[in-house]
Amino acid sequence: MKLNRSYLRQLVQEEVSRLSEKKDPDAKVRNRGDVVFSAESSKVKDDKDHFPINSESQARNALGRASQYSSVPKWYEGSLSSLVKTVQRHVKSKYPSIETTEASAKPGKD
Repeated sequence: MKLNRSYLRQLVQEEVSRLSEKKDPDAKVRNRGDVVFSAESSKVKDDKDHFPINSESQARNALGRASQYSSVPKWYEGSLSSLVKTVQRHVKSKYPSIETTEASAKPGKD
């Protein structure tokens, strides 16, 4: 079987393209420890980790920041209330001592 050069070139280009699409598992942006929304989540559109909760202070910060949104962020696939409730659920699960209120579950507060 004889292969022509243009066909081989196309195969090589496709393989290079496929390999370059793979994500570096050691990339800093994807290794932030424990996060509410990881880059691999189906809810995340921008391929980045969001809301790290590696410590109680980060968890409190995640609660505050999530409830500050007044509209769904561009990186999130879902409703604003589901984002806030998911952050609240993850924080409460990891740090049961952190008190969460009804107000912290409502998005868009000042």
